[in-house]
Amino acid sequence: GKVELTEAMASGIIRMATCLGDVTKALSTWDKVVTNKVSRKRRMYAALLELLAKSARADEGGDVDYLQVGLKMLQDSLEHSCDLLQEDFVALLQVCSAKGQWSDIDNVLQTMQETIYALQPDTLALMTQVFESQTLRKCVPVTISDDGQCPSCGHAMRSIDLEKNELDAMCQQINQLARVGDKQTAAFDVFKQWMSRQPPVDAIIDGANVGYYSLRPDQGHTLSYSQVDRVIQAFEKKNLRPLVIMHCRHFSNSANMSNSDQAIVQRWKDKKVLYTTPPKMNDDWFWLYAGVWRSSLEGGSGLVMVSNDQMRDHHFQMLSTRKFLKWRERHWVNFHFDDRSRDSAPSFVFPSKFSIRMQEAAAKGSWHVPTSDDRTKWICSPAPP
Repeated sequence: GKVELTEAMASGIIRMATCLGDVTKALSTWDKVVTNKVSRKRRMYAALLELLAKSARADEGGDVDYLQVGLKMLQDSLEHSCDLLQEDFVALLQVCSAKGQWSDIDNVLQTMQETIYALQPDTLALMTQVFESQTLRKCVPVTISDDGQCPSCGHAMRSIDLEKNELDAMCQQINQLARVGDKQTAAFDVFKQWMSRQPPVDAIIDGANVGYYSLRPDQGHTLSYSQVDRVIQAFEKKNLRPLVIMHCRHFSNSANMSNSDQAIVQRWKDKKVLYTTPPKMNDDWFWLYAGVWRSSLEGGSGLVMVSNDQMRDHHFQMLSTRKFLKWRERHWVNFHFDDRSRDSAPSFVFPSKFSIRMQEAAAKGSWHVPTSDDRTKWICSPAPP
């Protein structure tokens, strides 16, 4: 019988064709993927775009329109919600550059900036080559100051956050993911009603993430209520209202809390800065909903979400990557304790006044791109005169 083409088979054939520089084989396999509605993974696009870039630079392949093929692949990746990485976008930019299509480069960059924020130094070097292949175009390495002003072109970097309708849609998505059964639905609704009755919150704290900082539960370490308390107090000292969200297991009899731990928790309850999430539910949905919901309300643009969680868990991958990344970049605060002593004060990394991400200036076609290993180092590439 006929062998059905799977994603793994197609990716393998395309990867082999890429290694051999066989454009015809790679593209005929891609056509079969599209025709037979085979599922997509990023690795398939990555290999194809790499091959297109190599071939376009060498100008091989005769009548193949590399640029149109590449742009169609980009569109296909968007339609299949398959996020490309920075090297995939740079490969497509190299195709545009080889064909001298500058309007297409701007279109690719506009799509790229939605998911790629800062570039690795080697990718940034390749992107600089793409920019400078345009006549009269220059790339200037710049240090962007704390006020967000570019010293080369004078353009001010913007703070780019989600719009109200996007925040509402994200709340709706989290709401659907959290309410997976009758009990869970009822519990989550209770939480939302409780939130709506509270005074406005300024900082939402992922309690377990703070409490286990530099501790290893798998090695018998227990949660540090003191660490959580020091983060709460740090925000109270700034006259900001914190809210800690933690799973109920951290307060059960099995939690073996000391007297001082119990006193700390009692203070949280008295001040109404603690919400305990119910059993058999993931506390992540609660603090994430609280953060997104609060930031969607009037006066919520300055809300911060305190956690070192990188949000790589499978359940976060159900959220819209683009929306989530944009929200996180504006509201996420990382924290650090120098040591485990009970008097070690937390330090924080707050979001900057402007978004550390690729930005197109008001003058269309002028771009600023940050490097991932130093948030102050960017390249400025004004549109050519």
